[in-house]
Amino acid sequence: MSVLAKSWCVLVLVLVPAGALAQSGGAAVPDAPVPQGLRQRPPRDPNEVQLAREVMVNGRPYTPPTHHELLVDYLKESYGLPALERTTVRWAYNQALGQPKGWGEDAAGTAQRFASNMGITAITGNVRYGMEEVFHEDLRYIPCHGCNLKHKVENALLAEITARHDRDGHRFFTLTPTIADFSGPIIARALWYPANENSLYGGFISSRTVFATRIGTHLFQEIVLERRHHDDPERPRAAVVAPVAPAAVAAPAVGGGGNPGVEY
Repeated sequence: MSVLAKSWCVLVLVLVPAGALAQSGGAAVPDAPVPQGLRQRPPRDPNEVQLAREVMVNGRPYTPPTHHELLVDYLKESYGLPALERTTVRWAYNQALGQPKGWGEDAAGTAQRFASNMGITAITGNVRYGMEEVFHEDLRYIPCHGCNLKHKVENALLAEITARHDRDGHRFFTLTPTIADFSGPIIARALWYPANENSLYGGFISSRTVFATRIGTHLFQEIVLERRHHDDPERPRAAVVAPVAPAAVAAPAVGGGGNPGVEY
């Protein structure tokens, strides 16, 4: 048999079975092996993925703050009503003790003490906001919703030595709140206090009123503004993520508190 005849025979043997297979819909070709678990897994709902990644912070879903939200919080905490409340409490304390004594007890001295405390509040807020932006921290105070009194007090105290990652709300130790609260009184002593009362040590001592008023504000939010003071055993804190399949919520908890995905 010639080479040309052999070539035609091979071509016929290859094309005829292929054509028959194509006409039969390719049923003779077996499917590629697929693991049983993957074959039976239903399509994932995008909303389910969103819920699986949702983090609960103090009983509420955590939303990473935008630059605008951080700016609004800075203005409120430095010049708004919360700032005025803390300024007034510190002014009343200084006025009752007559500190600094170089300003006297008359109306001018009273006004100087109030203006000084306003300046301390503004300096503290500016330092907090600047460090918050530089280090990508979230220093907003988030009250503990649905917590008992113990958790509320812990939350108020921890706010002075911790911050939250601005992406996932995870709480971590930081010196930012402490540095900011020390900065106001120290700078005030150095810039406008009487010459005999402008020591660095005096600034550190005066910082205790800044810490006390800020923690007091947190406790007021927790105990007075938040009406629910006790844990509800019938309602899990992470109820928002309950519809997610168990495999989707098997990730480790964000913080300590006993419930997956819940940050206290």
